[in-house]
Amino acid sequence: MEAAFWRFAHKHYHSKSLSSLTDLAALTWALFFVLVYSTALLADWRPNVSEAMVGVSLIGVPLMFGIAHRRIRLEASKGPTALYRKRVKTNR
Repeated sequence: MEAAFWRFAHKHYHSKSLSSLTDLAALTWALFFVLVYSTALLADWRPNVSEAMVGVSLIGVPLMFGIAHRRIRLEASKGPTALYRKRVKTNR
């Protein structure tokens, strides 16, 4: 799984400059919905299955995207061939 992640990162991001603004946007989105859902739960709201799935999607997907993008950006900041080196290292 890790090798597939770094293959994807190298394939899609090796020639792009990555912005920390994307990380911030995704993590802010997730934090906002964590606050909304936690406030609703504190106010004795009990979601049904579909509402809970929507909540998990609104929180989980942007959170995973933000964390993955941050990992790629931090690795890419180590040098121009860092993503390639990470890809080769994980394939061994």
